[in-house]
Amino acid sequence: MIAKKKIYHVLGLVCWGLLLAGVVTLLVSAVKTENSILCKQVEIELIDNKSYEMLDEGEIFSSLWPEEKDGFKYGKNPSLFDLRKLEKRLEKNPWVFSSDLYFDQHRTLHIDVQQRTPLARGFTPDGNSFFIDKSYSILPVKSNDVISLPVFTNFYINPASATGKDSGVLKRIVSLSEFILADSFWMAQVETINISSDGTFELTAQVGDQNILLGERDDWRNVFTKLKILYQHLNKENGWSKYEKIDLQFKDQVVCVRKNSSYKVMDSTFIETVPSLEIQDSTQSQPDVNKPADNVSQLNYKIIAPIQKNKLIKTITPKKK
Repeated sequence: MIAKKKIYHVLGLVCWGLLLAGVVTLLVSAVKTENSILCKQVEIELIDNKSYEMLDEGEIFSSLWPEEKDGFKYGKNPSLFDLRKLEKRLEKNPWVFSSDLYFDQHRTLHIDVQQRTPLARGFTPDGNSFFIDKSYSILPVKSNDVISLPVFTNFYINPASATGKDSGVLKRIVSLSEFILADSFWMAQVETINISSDGTFELTAQVGDQNILLGERDDWRNVFTKLKILYQHLNKENGWSKYEKIDLQFKDQVVCVRKNSSYKVMDSTFIETVPSLEIQDSTQSQPDVNKPADNVSQLNYKIIAPIQKNKLIKTITPKKK
C-alpha cells in the first residue's frame, strides 16, 4: 500500500514536471514566433527612372516618423503600422507625387516612392527660386540640385491661387517647358524666358544678344520652326550683331529690329514655302502657301535691300512719340 502511494506520488511529480516543461516550451515558442513577425528591415525604392534623386532615406524617414528624432526604430509588429496614414503623411512632402507602403512575406517594410517631375525653374522678382511641375506644384530647391531645366524669370504668379489670365500663363509655362525639354537644340540654345507683367514671354538665347518676343503665343512648334529658319540666315550672313530684337508675336510675320534702325517685317508663311526668299511684287503670282516645305530645317532666305514699296518684305518706321 505504501509502495503504491509512493508510485502515485512520483507519477504526479513527473506529470507536473512535464506540464511545466510544456508551458515553458509554449512560452518560448510564442516569444520566438512574436520575434519572427517583427519588422526588422525597410527597403526604399524610387520607382521612377529619373536621372536625379531629390529624396533620400533620411528625409523619407523624417516625413514618415517625425516624432522619432533618432530615426526609424526597428522591431515593431507590422500590425502597429497604419500604412494608409503613413502614405498620406509621406505625400505631404512636396517632392513626393505618390507612395505605396506594404509588408512582404518576410515582414520587410517596402516604401515605394514616385518623385514629382519638375518642368521648369522659376525666379521671383525678389530673387527666390523654386521648381514647378505639370500640375503647377511648387517644389523647393535643394542643395543637391543637378537638374537642367528651362528658366523663367520674373515669376510673379502664385500657382496656388492663380485664376483667370494667370492660369493661362501657367499653362503656357508648362507647355513651353515641355517643348524645350523635348528638343536638345532648344534646350541648349534657350537661356531664360522672362515673364512680363502682362503675361507675355520674352526669350534670351545663348547665341546673340537679341530679345526674342514670343508674346502670348502657345503654338511653340510653329514659333520655333520660324525662329530656327531665321537663325540659319543670321548664321549664314553673320548677322548676329545686326539686330537687337526679334518679334515672333504675330502669327504670319517675323519682325526683326535692326540696332538703331527701323523694323524689318517678313511674311513667315512665305518663308516656310520658298527655299530662297527673294523680293517679289505683291501683284505677281504667289507660291502655294498651304503646301508644307519638304525639309524646313534646310530652308534659308535673303533680306534684300533697299526695301521698296508694295513688296512682300517691307520697312515699317515706328512712329515718334
